[in-house]
Amino acid sequence: MKKFRARQAAAAAALAVLALGASGCGAINEQATTIHYDASDGIGIWGTEVQVRNLLLVTNGAEHPARFIGQVSNESSKDSQLSITAGGKTITLPVKAKASINLQDEQYAEQFTIPGSGPDAGLDKTTTPGLNLKVEVTTGSDAAKTVNVPVVDGTLKEYAPYVPGGFDESNTDHLKPSESAESH
Repeated sequence: MKKFRARQAAAAAALAVLALGASGCGAINEQATTIHYDASDGIGIWGTEVQVRNLLLVTNGAEHPARFIGQVSNESSKDSQLSITAGGKTITLPVKAKASINLQDEQYAEQFTIPGSGPDAGLDKTTTPGLNLKVEVTTGSDAAKTVNVPVVDGTLKEYAPYVPGGFDESNTDHLKPSESAESH
């Protein structure tokens, strides 16, 4: 009888260790579903009153104008504003309480377009597609934040309609197979 109880105790201890080992990683690691991330090409800026989602710039190249697109929301119960400073231009947008604004709407096209920087402006100061532009953003009454906004061109069809002046299809010529490649 003592042997049986000893075996039961040993089996129970082994099961306890196994259960702790199998669930222990969840006890010390953060749950992946609780981690905030931006699931698109743009960036998110989470202010106290105003939030900006999927902010990015679209352009034909560094020497061409670039346009901010994204979505701006004011979740608070009071009117607020968004300010963006980039390319020597400060853009201010009033945002009504409990309202959302899509910067893709045509009415914001001119207001949210900045001049191109030129290709030699510097690593985080250029509007070259594929790089980031350092931008100062103020949301509501929060302090200004410096963020790196991704710059894209119209190669992806969902961004082509927002390129200032229209997307230049010749920007993708290098992506098309050459005649010599097609003959092989």
